[in-house]
Amino acid sequence: MWYFRRINPVQSIHHLKYITFVGAGGKTSLIEYMARGLVETGATVAIATTTKIYAHKPYQLMGRDSNPEEWKKPLVRVGKTLQGEKLTGLDFQDIIDLGRLYDVVLIEADGAKGKPIKFPADHEPVIPPFTDWTFVVAGLDALSGEVKDTVFRWELFCEATAMDNRSIVTPEVFSAFFSDPILLKGVDKTGFTVILNKYDTLASPAKATELARSLIAAGTVPTVIVSSTLHRSFYEITRL
Repeated sequence: MWYFRRINPVQSIHHLKYITFVGAGGKTSLIEYMARGLVETGATVAIATTTKIYAHKPYQLMGRDSNPEEWKKPLVRVGKTLQGEKLTGLDFQDIIDLGRLYDVVLIEADGAKGKPIKFPADHEPVIPPFTDWTFVVAGLDALSGEVKDTVFRWELFCEATAMDNRSIVTPEVFSAFFSDPILLKGVDKTGFTVILNKYDTLASPAKATELARSLIAAGTVPTVIVSSTLHRSFYEITRL
């Protein structure tokens, strides 16, 4: 039996401390959405990264001369340094220190340069070992696109799969990304949720539900959220 319901994803994380986001297809927008939702509940929130994130204000730099206890709350974005328009990654101890000062720390642990889906390099993702929950994100706008246009690090993907860079991302190809070598790499299987984002880009939104059911039925993932962060719409799909 399938269980399908509209949810507010913030309600599932407000009691957690360290929440990590990996994959592609709208991670930053999702993190910002959840951060604002948590603040509305009265929580203080730090947005951090182990890779790089855009330096949206307000932000702070974690360095020798910084004093996080003086940073303005309830919301701050934190990086090690500022490189161009991006904040660089913190080390794990920095993130633990933030957790002592803020109720929740949201961690962007992957990069995809705006692509809807990605294939990780050897050093990716950079998931803190103390993560309480991981959201694995992929953009449904990858469907029907060519690999070279939709997959970040498509060269690695083609090398690993023997697919051509002009191959089409079919539902079957898309589903194959949810495996240990790819989007589930390094993810604690006891505490994660897959988010299929941007269902509003599909000509037939029902395709998103079909994909979610196929992932769950295959035993790959326990729960899938089909979402449009742009429209603040989230639907959880589980199998009872």
